[in-house]
Amino acid sequence: MCRCAESESTSFGAQIMSSKHTSQPSDETPATPSSKGGRFKTLLLAAGLLVGEAVVLLGGYHYVAGPKTVSAETDEQVLNAPEQRITELPLINERLTNNRMGAVYVYPVEIYVQVIESDSAWWNELTAQYQNEIRAEISALWRSADQLVLDDPKLEVMTRRVQSLLRTRFEGEANPEVPRISKVVIVPSTGFRVRS
Repeated sequence: MCRCAESESTSFGAQIMSSKHTSQPSDETPATPSSKGGRFKTLLLAAGLLVGEAVVLLGGYHYVAGPKTVSAETDEQVLNAPEQRITELPLINERLTNNRMGAVYVYPVEIYVQVIESDSAWWNELTAQYQNEIRAEISALWRSADQLVLDDPKLEVMTRRVQSLLRTRFEGEANPEVPRISKVVIVPSTGFRVRS
């Protein structure tokens, strides 16, 4: 009896195991693992290797190249260089009028131009040749300016306008790469009313 029970239990267990191995896969579960996950991992690995290689190459380049050398000049060296010294030349010392608000205001105006010392002969020649044209253009700028622009303590807007006018006229453009006219300085003064 003992043997019978053993043979029945082993044959029953064998049937269960054989049914698990011989059963056909159902339509709901895939037979092979997903191939998209493998492709994505491969692409991710390749991208990581490329980034790592780029980091190693750039790091090696910076290591081999070494630090850049920098040479600094002191302010005294720059100021004492003869071709870099700035000289301030007078342009206009006149009384200019403005009547935009209906009343005539007169402004005592002093305008100076800063140029590199080596360009001072160039500037003196131009101002001697075109002195009256420069006066007329600046006078027209002053007459057409708004009262708020002329009331500015530093006259920043008028300074930019005069500088742009001079650079455009004598250098060909308002903002050249290397300007010969370094800066325009307008000495601010208070205008006084003449008549209404």
